[in-house]
Amino acid sequence: MASSEDLFRRVVSDRENGFSLTLLRYLLWTCSLIYALIIRLWLLGYQWKLFRRFCLPARVISVGNITVGGTGKTPLVAFIAKLLKDRGKRVVVLSRGYRRKGKGMKIVSDGKRILSSPQEAGDEPYLLAKSLRSIPVVVTKNRVEAGQLVLERFAPEVLLLDDGFQHLKLKRDLDIVVIDASNSFGNGYLLPRGILREPLSSLKRAHLFCLTRVNRASDLRELKNQLRAINPEAPIVECIHRPCFLWRLPDGPRVEVEQLSGRKIFAFSALGNPESFEKSLVELGAELVGTMRFRDHYRYSVDDLERIVQQAQNSLAEVVVTTGKDSVNLPLNFASSIEICSLDIEIQVLKGMKYLNGAIDRL
Repeated sequence: MASSEDLFRRVVSDRENGFSLTLLRYLLWTCSLIYALIIRLWLLGYQWKLFRRFCLPARVISVGNITVGGTGKTPLVAFIAKLLKDRGKRVVVLSRGYRRKGKGMKIVSDGKRILSSPQEAGDEPYLLAKSLRSIPVVVTKNRVEAGQLVLERFAPEVLLLDDGFQHLKLKRDLDIVVIDASNSFGNGYLLPRGILREPLSSLKRAHLFCLTRVNRASDLRELKNQLRAINPEAPIVECIHRPCFLWRLPDGPRVEVEQLSGRKIFAFSALGNPESFEKSLVELGAELVGTMRFRDHYRYSVDDLERIVQQAQNSLAEVVVTTGKDSVNLPLNFASSIEICSLDIEIQVLKGMKYLNGAIDRL
């Protein structure tokens, strides 16, 4: 399904040419100059202490990124939350809850049960709540105010900020920046001409870099050299996204990922980086016979699902596969004439685990 995000990807990839795309790139480049000025003034406001920063009586870890699009941040948040829990730390996850319904602070999970729907929480916080059953998850735009309320209710030792790199209002003890090694900084431009939220010089604020999808990096050594040139003090952790299992939808059993090997698969997703998901299916040995892409965080209707199933059948697919994030945005109790599964992934650290452990232990 074509969308504004598809157009955005075509523009910033710089792979296609043509008069209309060239004109659009020029217009977006002009807008990015204005955006760059605003961002630099915003950063200077904090640097010159014109804007107040708040300190909470708990350790604060931020997991964020410098680009838009899927870097694999949410699985890393879950991974770090479990590391903290295993160390006996009381931890609460604070997330923004992007594209959720409602305003203000919402408790997604109190660490005992899930209290919000995916629509109220946002798909990514809801997924975190499902995977972190014993850890409270809270969504809010105002992390400072929510942090104060969370401290009163849950008494955490650690606040874990999901997507917190740009939330400078709240001081943090550990700033982790997640970078997708397969598409680190796009074309190098700031929004809206590129995918950068801030200039690359902002990476100097990071205490630790976490590179995801390093197995798909075109030049991992060059990326690491670039990061060390900007911030030589921050250690680098290398990770991959490992497919761990499938869930047969809507409420069926868990299925081993090996069952995809050799089968004809139709994939649909609503992600910032759908190519990565589709490559994962091919790497599992599946024959990808068709795909449908929707805008990030899309909530599916029954009509959408019927179109997906129809296209899958037209493609002679044996199984339809989506992501765990997309599965919570599907209509409830749907029926399908073809098997539909969601693919769950987890972070696997290949190199640099000692740096991550050391950073957490020093808190």
